[in-house]
Amino acid sequence: MKKILCILFLLWGISASSQCVFNESHVISPGGIYSPGQTVTVWYTLGAFNAINTNWIHAFQINLGVGWTNLTPLSGPANPSGSLGNWTWDLQHTFIGGLNFGPGWRFENIINTDWGTSSVGPFIISFQVTVDSVCTAEDLSISIEVFDDCTTGGWSNGACCVDPAYNIYNGIIQITPTITSNINHY
Repeated sequence: MKKILCILFLLWGISASSQCVFNESHVISPGGIYSPGQTVTVWYTLGAFNAINTNWIHAFQINLGVGWTNLTPLSGPANPSGSLGNWTWDLQHTFIGGLNFGPGWRFENIINTDWGTSSVGPFIISFQVTVDSVCTAEDLSISIEVFDDCTTGGWSNGACCVDPAYNIYNGIIQITPTITSNINHY
């Protein structure tokens, strides 16, 4: 009996400490190396959110390297079978727990604005960014962070799930060198 209880507690501990986000994927178009002034469209999908200890999904933050400009939201996440409220695009927001958020989508729950949504997904977002028109190579990284309402300070029911940022692109601006003819000095 003790062995069975130990195994059950071990399995419960493994499931209680698992991550909240599942089946993340993305499409980036066009793919590949980018040039100054080029516009890129990104679609990100979070297949499912596991609300450990009733920590509901609260926000999607877009993290961009300094080489990007003109971040434009195209479509926000839906709220399939979730709490009353809606997703709002926000460039900057400070949550009750002090988390400085943005840019991205955050959920505004009608019952309590500090709570997320009980929806488990799937969630799909899309946005466009433009490569800055500069003459030096710059960071073109793109990642997405998913926050629950325990991380944002709206709920405090035990352990939070802290998931790593999902990497979409890691690259630099491709600068085409200017080729000139030789200069002759007499």
